[in-house]
Amino acid sequence: MSTLYVDNLQPNLGSQVEIPNLKPLAGSVVQLISNQSTAHFTSSGGDQSMSNVLSATITPTSTSSKIKITTCGIYYCTNSNASVSHLFRLVRDGSALSDYNGSQLSDTAQYLQYRASAINNHIPVPFNFTWINSPSTTSATTYTLQVQAETASMMFYKGMFIILEEIAQ
Repeated sequence: MSTLYVDNLQPNLGSQVEIPNLKPLAGSVVQLISNQSTAHFTSSGGDQSMSNVLSATITPTSTSSKIKITTCGIYYCTNSNASVSHLFRLVRDGSALSDYNGSQLSDTAQYLQYRASAINNHIPVPFNFTWINSPSTTSATTYTLQVQAETASMMFYKGMFIILEEIAQ
């Protein structure tokens, strides 16, 4: 088979130039999926389990692709004492992704803790998590943001995002 290299292709009138499928360049975004919350969500202080907040599903085009997961938004905290502990984690198809530092909650949650004087009103707390995952599949894959309020209530309003980007390798 021969390869033809040209600087410019111009079709004849009424005809089409056919270009074969090209593999995406490594590091390029192949597809982007996003989901925005449309409902409020509350987690009460003392909750004993993780709760699903927001999900998105992507079907990778290659088993070698990586998926970049970004979650962002603002939640509100109400607490009557000085210690606030909230857990966040990402799960893929129901299984928690491992964490950065072997932290709380069976080694699978990102631990967010801050200290403040008594919080009797809604205090806005911005959050943003980014994760790179290698699902090694071309099947539909669902990523979900989960939270748990160990102390202090968490109230999420409309407008949180989860963004999935398939990155070619």
